[in-house]
Amino acid sequence: MSPAPRSLLVERPEDLDPYLSAWDELAVASGRPFCAPAWMLAWWRRGREGDARLRAVVVLDGDRAIGIGPFFAQVGPLRLAEYRLLGAGFCHRVGPVAVAGREDEVAAAIAAALAAATPRPASVVFEGLDARDPWPELIRRHWPGRAQLRTDVTMRSPAIDLAEGYEGWLGRRDRKFRKEARRTARRLGEEGVDGRLTADPEAIVALLRLHHRRWEERGGSNVGAEAQGVLTEAAAALGATGRLQVALLEGPDGAVAAELVVRAGEAAVFWGGGFDPDWAKLAPGMQALLLALEDAAAAGVREADLGGGDHSYKIRLADTDRPLVWRTLLPVGRLYPAIRLRLAPKHLRWAARDASRRLPDRWRARLDRLRGR
Repeated sequence: MSPAPRSLLVERPEDLDPYLSAWDELAVASGRPFCAPAWMLAWWRRGREGDARLRAVVVLDGDRAIGIGPFFAQVGPLRLAEYRLLGAGFCHRVGPVAVAGREDEVAAAIAAALAAATPRPASVVFEGLDARDPWPELIRRHWPGRAQLRTDVTMRSPAIDLAEGYEGWLGRRDRKFRKEARRTARRLGEEGVDGRLTADPEAIVALLRLHHRRWEERGGSNVGAEAQGVLTEAAAALGATGRLQVALLEGPDGAVAAELVVRAGEAAVFWGGGFDPDWAKLAPGMQALLLALEDAAAAGVREADLGGGDHSYKIRLADTDRPLVWRTLLPVGRLYPAIRLRLAPKHLRWAARDASRRLPDRWRARLDRLRGR
């Protein structure tokens, strides 16, 4: 009988260096762009806040890494430690990765390592996972002692099927959409607007500037100042291989629209984008998105994830819905009452937001105005 895999709890990012190549291979094989170490560690170095302590779990079969649990401990009020995933709150579909077929073994090793970690986890939060993701339940099942798993929020996340290529996808859209896309592309060209794909730092700056301009009229964006550092570092690592691209539209006076896409294997995810509202009549944001989709399909991507939210433009483009879910694992022990008390306000907010998403559009719009969004 082969020995059970062993786990290594890593508290310093440099101690992950021997495993970065294997980690990246697992992210690519799993089709999880935001689980690539270049992305996650860029966020760790440039994007984390508060009292955050790296607690990544490397699962080894001999000297071979067969799984990664990319966690960190967030220590907050009452000194309670909430274990979260690298990149949580900055991107979605993050989580552990493992060799196909060995997820159960890897989950058992991750659960044992986290349960024995210091500070002791009062909760383990899985934020923005694919609703079909088995990891929360697998880790709960193997948690030493009793643990509860609750679902906090579910969110729609439209996705595009590119299995038949870009033209195949475009052919499934309605005739009006195809006509509008051709017309606006022609009009933008007449105005001197050209598109290109790049990962240079100037494109990141333009992307974020356009993103914030787009969200000004909606009460502002929740993307903070740390995003530039995270995206620039990730682009330096992933851009050379084409796995991170900014689809950038530029006119005579500078950038007018941009979309950032990250790829891994046959999957691509849109992180975010924006456009200059002065160009809104020519729908430059849609043209940037189409440029990114065409490039992704040419690179072998079979599914493109548009991210959380049921925005009308996403529904118009999508072929399917791949919902996101927020789940919390709560070890039942002496810390349990305190963490439930601490998490109660957050869970109530999430429940209210979840309920608001079920309201008719006119009521949701009214609520958004009241909240100043």
